[in-house]
Amino acid sequence: MNLEQCWVRYLKAEELMAQGHWPEAHRLYDDVLSHLPGHISLALEHQGTKPCQFACLLGGLRDTSIANSEILNKQGAHQEAFQVLNQTYAFLQFLQLEQHELVERVRSVLSKQVEELYSHMAAFCSAQRNDQWMLEFNQVTRAHQKFSYLHSFGGSEPGSPLLYN
Repeated sequence: MNLEQCWVRYLKAEELMAQGHWPEAHRLYDDVLSHLPGHISLALEHQGTKPCQFACLLGGLRDTSIANSEILNKQGAHQEAFQVLNQTYAFLQFLQLEQHELVERVRSVLSKQVEELYSHMAAFCSAQRNDQWMLEFNQVTRAHQKFSYLHSFGGSEPGSPLLYN
């Protein structure tokens, strides 16, 4: 699926979600989530990708995973809902480790999105009111701390100049 098709499916999924058509919205969001990471990787390889375009792709991935997770959670598919968030979170964490000019230029945006997903996972696990989910979140927290440690060796400060053409 090309990027334009991903965008059309994302918009349709938003519309369906607002109308309460969760199963169809979930299917469309799932399609987007299966293709958008590949488009993000391709954007890194393409010399003409602008930081603002790359940031939009990252935001779309974050928004899609959060929306899809909310649908799954409402449908009682808690493990799947958590997995959607966790997979996107992990993808973005590993992306932050890339030594690439485009990643460097959007580092603060990328860091913010990682933190937002981390916060969503925290809220999700807390809302489950279950010790097992808190143990799951403790593992995520340990990984989060390890990634923070790795980022400190990445050569770039989280607040460096970003999002300029």
